[in-house]
Amino acid sequence: RFEEPFMIDFVFQYNCTMNYAEDRLDRRARSSNDAEGGAATTSGSLDQDLNRAHKVLHCADYNRASLSRDLAETIARLCVGDTNKIGTTPVSTNVSPEKALQLLSTVNSLRELRAAHEHAGMTLRDRGSNRSAVFHFGMAWQSCHWIEKIKRVLGVNCHDSVTHGDQKKSHQECEWRSVGDYAQMAEFAGFPEVGVLALLLYRAGGSLKLPVMTTAPSAEKGNNNCGGEENQTKTTYGCGCGIIGCGVSPCYLPFSSTSRHISRILEAFDSVKQSGNVDVEDNIFPSASDVLAQIAVMSRKPHFADGPMLSMNQFLMRRIHLDVPSILQFWDEGSLTVNPSPLTTDVSPECLRTFPCVLKLLLVKLLYSSPLSGSFLCLACYSISYLAAVLPPSSKEGRELAKDFKSHWAYFVFIRSLVLGERVKKHRVDRNTCQSPVWDEVLLKPDDFRGGKNWRNVATEYHFHQYLQNILEKCEKMEILSPHQFQCSLPSVIIYHPTALSTPYAPLYVVGDSHVLSLAWQTICIDLSEQNLGTEGGMDKVYRTAFPFPATGIKAWHFRSSTQFFTHYNLHALLQRLPVPMTKTDSAKNRVTIILSAGEIDCREGIGGALLQGYYTDCNDAVERTVTQYLRSVSEIAEEYNLQVLLMPVAPHAYRSEKNGKALGRAKRRHRCWFWNEILRRNLKHEKARQLIDSPNHHYATKNSYNNVFLLDYEEKLRHPDRNSPVGYVLNRRYNADYTHVNSAIVPLLERSILESGCDMTLI
Repeated sequence: RFEEPFMIDFVFQYNCTMNYAEDRLDRRARSSNDAEGGAATTSGSLDQDLNRAHKVLHCADYNRASLSRDLAETIARLCVGDTNKIGTTPVSTNVSPEKALQLLSTVNSLRELRAAHEHAGMTLRDRGSNRSAVFHFGMAWQSCHWIEKIKRVLGVNCHDSVTHGDQKKSHQECEWRSVGDYAQMAEFAGFPEVGVLALLLYRAGGSLKLPVMTTAPSAEKGNNNCGGEENQTKTTYGCGCGIIGCGVSPCYLPFSSTSRHISRILEAFDSVKQSGNVDVEDNIFPSASDVLAQIAVMSRKPHFADGPMLSMNQFLMRRIHLDVPSILQFWDEGSLTVNPSPLTTDVSPECLRTFPCVLKLLLVKLLYSSPLSGSFLCLACYSISYLAAVLPPSSKEGRELAKDFKSHWAYFVFIRSLVLGERVKKHRVDRNTCQSPVWDEVLLKPDDFRGGKNWRNVATEYHFHQYLQNILEKCEKMEILSPHQFQCSLPSVIIYHPTALSTPYAPLYVVGDSHVLSLAWQTICIDLSEQNLGTEGGMDKVYRTAFPFPATGIKAWHFRSSTQFFTHYNLHALLQRLPVPMTKTDSAKNRVTIILSAGEIDCREGIGGALLQGYYTDCNDAVERTVTQYLRSVSEIAEEYNLQVLLMPVAPHAYRSEKNGKALGRAKRRHRCWFWNEILRRNLKHEKARQLIDSPNHHYATKNSYNNVFLLDYEEKLRHPDRNSPVGYVLNRRYNADYTHVNSAIVPLLERSILESGCDMTLI
């Protein structure tokens, strides 16, 4: 029986941090009354939280807490075969009493360190130190991984088969929580592809590095002074924890980049592009409409003998030959794969863990929103067809996920709408949305996203796994450097290589909040002939593929250079990874055009209420100052990264019933959205721009107060009259995706607004 972990001066809670973080820095101290009430959270409290975590890390007995070489060899010897069969009974109980006591002591120490690393990771995330945060979340995952390994050796159940009920138990030492936190933090650090591999590695039963912490000499000096005054010695490593490697790599890897499981996963991704041998010309491959029709049939007959997973699988297999290796079929819980795939990269089904639903949702989001496209995007589309059948919104599991993991469920509903579109009955002509489902764009045009030639008109002969392997090796190589070596020898940024972007047309990068996914993977056609803007090469139309670079949860307020929050770091990490020309010569001609989205979260939850106290005279004043600061910050970012920025407006909210008691809040949000867009127009849409738009040629950008920033003014075309709305309109339902976001039907409006924005068309 395990004892409760010993904590120093305080108790860390094993709370699940899988939901996206609340912006604690936005809840600033506003008045003396609020401060007395203790409701405000300031940067000072973040420092206090970090110091509490550091106190545990500095005071730990590293000889006891870290796995010594002898102990590691013992665990490895006892766990032979354990990694080959996940969730089975312990493989060995032949442990001497002395060794068992040593293992128990290690477990208690690892529990303590895991809690300290999680606390440090959460605090650093809220402070915007994403490099150090991903390191501590990785160390927490390593600690939890080895805790469960030791518990298997000692004959203790480890809860490998997770039900949704287990997800609500906050004190269980479930490794899936730790890998979920790490994968999410890897995304915030700008490396969603690493989060994808981490989740698949966990499902495959792969092993992690030993959680051995090497401390800097300055930190070790303070270990003997744990109970007295604070250690006064300043460390140069990471966040101040004193652990060598903290904050050095842009994305710390808790696993080896050359491990057997990672190699199998990477090689399996290459096979995804060759899978699904279809005959598109004979209309054999099912369209998004066909998939939705099958889901509708299944919903009318809920008592399928084989269950929704098998039923969807049988439907797809009748139309296509889908040979995705079982190691990548994360949506499967063992009902589909009876025998391993003949591919050499595959593994036996009994070696695979069962994913909890929330990890499936997170993995779908990372696959779909990763800029790598290719195999990631195809796998995301395949998974949506299965998960949409298994997790309908009206199901018990769907309602529980919407309640317990609101952000992840909302992302899944949104992505499902974008991939499959909306099923419209033939007689409902008024409901036609003109939406282009991503399923049809990606899977019905295999030469565009899964092979053939890319936008550089060269054969895409590169191996997907080699590119991912290169990213992992660069991240891992940086971990062994000291901060001085890191700054002097290797670049801190790992840029996406253009040849890895497997799409039919040159990319147009879409950066910002979750609304960028509305345009993701769509083909944007700009008709230059409408304004007599034919290019020098004689082309009348320019085609681009929209590449998403989402910075989850970012507000317009977070664009300020003084912001210390994970969204601000995430934004700049994404901008640094853009495959843009780095030369400084003739920078005006080398500017890269991006579409930028932000502001909807500010209007929905960031402006209004107690935030006004002591800061603004009224809500309109708050909106105007926020927009002004936003434009000033975007202009600075455009100059820093040599960009031409096209700003998306805030789309109006869709119609919602007033019966649920939220009518007043929605009315205020509608007014804020309207005023936000009016301020954008006032600052960016000048009369001079309108005059030049009507001129015979406006190749070059018009001038405004904010250099290289232009407005895509299509918001008024999204409106539908509604007399009950305080602003007189709601979102036209043909553009509605999930009542918060718009769908891809806005693409024609966006194409027109680019022509009318006054931007430099030669940079598109």
